[in-house]
Amino acid sequence: MTPQDLDAAKKQAEFERLMTAAHVHRRRGDYGAAETAVSQALELCPADLDAQEFAADMLFARGELEVASDAYKRMFESDSSRISAEKKYAQTIIQISEGRRQQDLLRQMIENPGKYSAPKRSALIAFLISIAPGFGQIYCGQFNKGIVLFTTTMIAWFLFAVSTPDVSGLDASHRLSVFLQSLSPLSVILACIATFIHIYAMVDAPVYISKHQQSSDPKSLSEPRA
Repeated sequence: MTPQDLDAAKKQAEFERLMTAAHVHRRRGDYGAAETAVSQALELCPADLDAQEFAADMLFARGELEVASDAYKRMFESDSSRISAEKKYAQTIIQISEGRRQQDLLRQMIENPGKYSAPKRSALIAFLISIAPGFGQIYCGQFNKGIVLFTTTMIAWFLFAVSTPDVSGLDASHRLSVFLQSLSPLSVILACIATFIHIYAMVDAPVYISKHQQSSDPKSLSEPRA
């Protein structure tokens, strides 16, 4: 073996060692070490497409989409059979386009805040529909809270009805007095709980809307600190 062949063999062995190390670091999530290893490998074999694609993957992982897309495009143009580079180039272009679309949308939202702001809700409407406890919270967008309030109120009234005696067969003039006298402490507690939740729901919904509108008022925002 000539000295030139020996040097080429050593160079190839070192290149393969560096690429193996780069893949190991990548699998471990150490992208910095992987990028260092592949950079050293490219110094030995700058024309190797596998190393170039690996380096482009590192650029993609760091968010340098423009640079990565150019690298994928050059690889595919130099070797049209390299389907992986073509797929990654297409994926990168899609992400770049989506990022630009989101930036445009954000800029439009900043320039025209009224166009994209959520519709204002009425505190009066929230109060009125809270006659059905929890519905006002649902109207305000507090779905879980509304469901909990409605369910809790219905359960309390159901247990109240179960724990009270049946006075439907009594004379109408005596029905109320007998009913009140036969109420148990548990029935009274259940009625108080249901009534409290009902009142709370009717008050909470319009108050929530009032506070939300005040916090979203541009005049109430403070200047940024230096």
